[in-house]
Amino acid sequence: MNKALVALYARVSSGQQVKNGTIGSQLAAIKDRIREDGHVLPDAMLFIDDGVSGATLIRPQLERLRDYAAAGDIECLYILSPDRLDRKYAYQALLMEEFSACGVEVIFICHTPGDTPEDMMLLQMQGMFAEYERAKIMERNRRGKLHGARCGNVGVLSGAPYGYRYIRRQPDGTPAQYIVNLHEASVVRKIFSWAGIERLSLGGVVRRLAEKGIESATGKPGWDRSTVWGMLKNPAYKGLAVFGKTKNCAPRPRVRAARNSADILKNGYSVIRSKPDDGIGIPVPAIINSALFLTVNEQLEENRRHARQGRRGAAYLLQGLTVCGHCRYAYYGKKVSKSAAKGGAQYSYYHCTGTDAYRFGGIRVCDNKQVRTSMLDETVWAQVIALLSEPERLKKEYEQRLTQASEHSGQTADAERLKKQENQLNVGRSRLIDSFAEGLIGKTDFEPRIRVMTLRLAELARQRVKVKQATENQHELLLLVNRVEDFAAAVTERLSTDDFLMKREILRALVKRIEIYRDEIVVVFRVNPGNDTSLEAGSDKTYGRSLPDCLRSNFSLAR
Repeated sequence: MNKALVALYARVSSGQQVKNGTIGSQLAAIKDRIREDGHVLPDAMLFIDDGVSGATLIRPQLERLRDYAAAGDIECLYILSPDRLDRKYAYQALLMEEFSACGVEVIFICHTPGDTPEDMMLLQMQGMFAEYERAKIMERNRRGKLHGARCGNVGVLSGAPYGYRYIRRQPDGTPAQYIVNLHEASVVRKIFSWAGIERLSLGGVVRRLAEKGIESATGKPGWDRSTVWGMLKNPAYKGLAVFGKTKNCAPRPRVRAARNSADILKNGYSVIRSKPDDGIGIPVPAIINSALFLTVNEQLEENRRHARQGRRGAAYLLQGLTVCGHCRYAYYGKKVSKSAAKGGAQYSYYHCTGTDAYRFGGIRVCDNKQVRTSMLDETVWAQVIALLSEPERLKKEYEQRLTQASEHSGQTADAERLKKQENQLNVGRSRLIDSFAEGLIGKTDFEPRIRVMTLRLAELARQRVKVKQATENQHELLLLVNRVEDFAAAVTERLSTDDFLMKREILRALVKRIEIYRDEIVVVFRVNPGNDTSLEAGSDKTYGRSLPDCLRSNFSLAR
């Protein structure tokens, strides 16, 4: 076996396991086995999902592993145990079938490999037991925490906010509790006083903290506004911590992925805030009184009603789509002051967040340039019009990718011809077995011939899977191109519009992100295969799941 075709996959479910280093024990055991088998593991063939649940197939490194396997770059895959591959039996069986079709031999360190019916049954049983165990643990954990919260047990919160110190449950039976940190509690009182009594905004509170030299909970000289907002909304400070403030839901659509995060959600779900009545209150020591907490939250609600977004809507056409290509922080729109504007004209720039020194303790983390908003808006809009007016560009791109994939896999066989060969081999295999059963041939002649036929049947099955995938890709291509043509026809009459909201909705439907580099701008398009081709001004529609990046337009832009 070519040693370069060996790969490793490992996974731990929670961030706590990552912190405790349990992933290290998996890697050590697998690498030892690879060395024992006489293979060399390339660094590029380590596929490690840290803190990713095994209940979903949407895992960044697993997706990468499957891509490598489909491309034929892996022949032997080492995994600690079947439940590390997936805890759901159905997903586990699906992955094993997929790897087998790609010609990948999967070796479990804690499971003796074998192709006999007994070995396969044992593997399936392990998968079902792992799925049952996970479901049982999750349900027991959920009910236990819910019961603890109803009994007023602080231990279900597993931590304490700024201003408190969390004391774990002691061996002598003393329950977990919150202890007030006097220094931090004084800071909390000041923050609530500034926001509720002096009616400072979140920005004003952050500036006041910086002026007084008060460090954040992590020791940073500057506070984030979101941190202050979370403190002002936390009912624990009035003496009533809440269990169940958030809940999990199906993945929600995002304009673009957050900085340094994958497009695919790590855990396969989104976290949203629960309704106020859904939480369970747990008494804890109070730092402020309830009246001040109510006053602060009324002030926050008033600030929200008067916020810029609620009053004027989005101010910039590409808001939420632009990102720095170097530091990966978002670009945001920033107007030039009237005193600094040349000729007195009011204009604005897209500005990299990483160049704001005040956000990072007085030190910039990026030196990328700013871009004139009018120039970037016009250029990106021209790229969108070009895409909608020439849907053949998309078709050529996908045809090129399918051609490359076919050349890489060497797939030229026809499905009907493969099916015919497979039927002929099955007939010959049956005749060979009958001849052996009737004593017409001996064991020495039977075993090598039946082994060759079995291997040939497996190879034909893999080729049939590749042909099927290629056919499905072609079908997907046609649907995709038709979808772009339909979308283009639906919005062609609106491309000349000056309606800001209309243009913004079209851009968000077609553009995935805009990467701004020092010397060039890269527009990455997305194509949404949904059924709704209508666009209404001001609508809040979800255009469905985005397919992988299909077009990248590079262009230089004077700054």
